[in-house]
Amino acid sequence: MNISKASSETVAATGDIITYTITLNVTAGPANFVTVTDTLPKNLSFVSFGPVPAGGTSDWNPLSKTMTFTFSSLSVGTYQLTYQTQVDSFVTEGVVLRNGAQVTYGGLPVPKQTAVNVTMATSYVVHVGVYNEAGELVKEIWVQELSQEILNLDVSASPTIVSLHGQFYLEYKGQAIATWDGTNSSGDPVSNGKYYVKVDNVDSMGVVNSVSQVVTVSRSIAKVQVNIFNEAGEIVRHLYSYMDDPTSNPLANISLSASVIQPSETGGAASTVSIVSASGMTLVWDGRSDSGAIVTNGQYQVEIHAADGKGGDQVMTKSVMVQSGNLPVTTGNVRAKPSILEGGNTLVTLVVDANIPLTLTAHLYDVAGELLRSNTGNAGDKTVTLDGSGLASGLYFVVVELTNAQGGSAGRQVTQIIIRK
Repeated sequence: MNISKASSETVAATGDIITYTITLNVTAGPANFVTVTDTLPKNLSFVSFGPVPAGGTSDWNPLSKTMTFTFSSLSVGTYQLTYQTQVDSFVTEGVVLRNGAQVTYGGLPVPKQTAVNVTMATSYVVHVGVYNEAGELVKEIWVQELSQEILNLDVSASPTIVSLHGQFYLEYKGQAIATWDGTNSSGDPVSNGKYYVKVDNVDSMGVVNSVSQVVTVSRSIAKVQVNIFNEAGEIVRHLYSYMDDPTSNPLANISLSASVIQPSETGGAASTVSIVSASGMTLVWDGRSDSGAIVTNGQYQVEIHAADGKGGDQVMTKSVMVQSGNLPVTTGNVRAKPSILEGGNTLVTLVVDANIPLTLTAHLYDVAGELLRSNTGNAGDKTVTLDGSGLASGLYFVVVELTNAQGGSAGRQVTQIIIRK
């Protein structure tokens, strides 16, 4: 017995009905206890069976998405089993629906298998974006290549986002396709007002068909800005967050998790301080400046400034002591391997010994101080390579900058190489 499979479509779109035909060809005498099984792939839904040849039965299991055809016996001849499926919504273009089947019968040690492919057509690029009342794009929240347009949105009334973590769900045919949490492309909360969630369906000719839904943002949010001042009154670090402000008292019960911190390159429980509010906002200072470097020891002022969005401002100041035994990173000297380039060798690797990950950036200068080459190694590798090809014989200086995992400077060293030709 042989088995083969065919489909009514080779390229399909969302919602299409596809008819599959399984053909059994019995060639060498009757086949007994014949069972054909077919499990539908993802993105296909079962619709119905076609006629079943005499003596056979069909069964559909919705849990496993498997259909079964059984025959007690099939005489020599050709038999066709048909059924219909429907393509699900929102199937991405280019997806291949591979649908297989297999047959077993008495005396067959291994099932015989067959399969057929149907490819999803490319028809539309669907963009979902949020626009303000001036028509400016605030945020693009969804882009997909689909084989269908999205023209009807399942929203019966204008929704409203009323809290910092509130979300609007854009649905089509009962399925959520995109969400918006009331933030812009930078992740910051937008101001209160009306916004338009617009769906643009762009076909292969560039023609755009659009539908939109109004979303109102109406919430009371406090923006909390934290500035860390050193003893000279200079701001060394900026932090900020947002919080719901239903009581118009965003700084109520603000506390620091520690009064003394010991920041270090390797971190640790004592290396940070958390700025916590009763409403659940938490900001963490790791004892570093905006540049990523650990600050010097001393007393620091934590100024917490909250703007409630209604014209009200509150300011609170707390203190924290930095007592770090972790001075600037102690490393071994940067070494050039090899330090002399000769015999056609043009590559030199700069290496530094350190007990923490460091990223190296090397700058190659000639004796006149002219910058010739620069390169940055892989993050945390503690190595960097320079290519000296094309340079004349002579002495060259290499300035290597060391950067820690937080992006702060961990020092600068100078070494030299010689090129001989």
